[in-house]
Amino acid sequence: MTSIKDQLLLRLSAREGEMLSFLCRLIQIPTPNPPGDTTAAMALVAQFLSQRGIPYEIVAPNRGMPNLIAEFNGGGDGPRLVLNGHLDVFPPGDLSKWSHGPWDAVQADDCIYGRGACDMKSGTTALLFAFAELYAIRQHLGGSLVLTVVSDEETFGPWGARYLVKNRKEVLGDCLLSGEPTSPYAIRFGEKGRLWIKISVRTPGAHGAYVHMSQNPIRIAAHLIARLQSLEQIRSPADTPVTITLQKNAATIDKAYGLGASNIISSTTLNVGAIKGGVKINMVPSDCEFEIDIRTPLDVPHEDVMERLRDMIVAFPEAAFEVLDQDAANTSPSDHPMVQALIRNAKQISAIEPKPIIALGGCDARLWRYAGIPAFVYGPSPTGMGTTDELVRIDEFLHVAKTHTLAAFDYLMSRRVDRIQQVGADEGGMHR
Repeated sequence: MTSIKDQLLLRLSAREGEMLSFLCRLIQIPTPNPPGDTTAAMALVAQFLSQRGIPYEIVAPNRGMPNLIAEFNGGGDGPRLVLNGHLDVFPPGDLSKWSHGPWDAVQADDCIYGRGACDMKSGTTALLFAFAELYAIRQHLGGSLVLTVVSDEETFGPWGARYLVKNRKEVLGDCLLSGEPTSPYAIRFGEKGRLWIKISVRTPGAHGAYVHMSQNPIRIAAHLIARLQSLEQIRSPADTPVTITLQKNAATIDKAYGLGASNIISSTTLNVGAIKGGVKINMVPSDCEFEIDIRTPLDVPHEDVMERLRDMIVAFPEAAFEVLDQDAANTSPSDHPMVQALIRNAKQISAIEPKPIIALGGCDARLWRYAGIPAFVYGPSPTGMGTTDELVRIDEFLHVAKTHTLAAFDYLMSRRVDRIQQVGADEGGMHR
């Protein structure tokens, strides 16, 4: 006899064309952030749920950035699992550099091209179908399942998941699963910290021929930037359990994030993301500003980095700094039942055994971890994420969709099965 879980997998396989069609339609709706308007894309998600008779609520603290919450209870005891995806995407940049239009959702070479293809409209689509398929068999499940589809993720903004976690505590649950890009070979159980800083350099300025009258703030900024590179010498301790796990999975880290990623996963990194200064060629500028993106590994407090930064900046009296934003590094248990469920089902579906790693960048999952909720990320490879010709491999997308659904099924059923087994043992004891 075919089990409920086997039937679930068969239904997903029968809906592959439907999943691909929906993903293409979602990519074809532009949702760049900024400005971050996801109204039309959210209408498509809402229509999907309505057609299946699934109730939902729209929560829109910012009118152009709506969020959606849907939930249901299973037929028995069990944990509360949250599925989270976002609809906003990076701006496409220079359109002339794209091989296919960023909003065309072209299918070619067994891939779908377009902005948001991997980050993260494919992951959101996978979670949406997982939620709908599990809703259809809800009477057989334990616990409860929550779907949150949010806006305002790409800029770490306040109107998406951050708003829901703060104001709608029912979305916290016992565990979170996200479909952000990772690679089918990797499960993210944590992420590095983020420290964004703006540094301003001010001098009197002068005529371009009168360089003896004023120091050049651009030259000062260049010297300071060179000095700041030494922050990358700050690393996680080599003997912590997480560092050892990451070293063991170095090959997976490089496969997921590109060759060399395993070398920086446990170190502080620095990127000068923006710089501006000067008015014209024949003037000594009076100001220069640049913004730096520092990513901190686990077990490296931001204050340690800030102390080193202050010591360097004090040697440049013309410079001052301000912290723009920051998030601490965060992790969940790498042996959590959800991790085991993802590994087990990925192996069943595609003979892939993903390894637990942490993320170089940040995503909404951190907000659940900060609230004490274990949060995990499993999605397609981040090919073209944040640059041109973003894509998702069709086989990876379908693999992720099926793995999400079956892993969520296993997780929701875990305590119910334990309870049924315990009741059976108790009843057996009564008859003896």
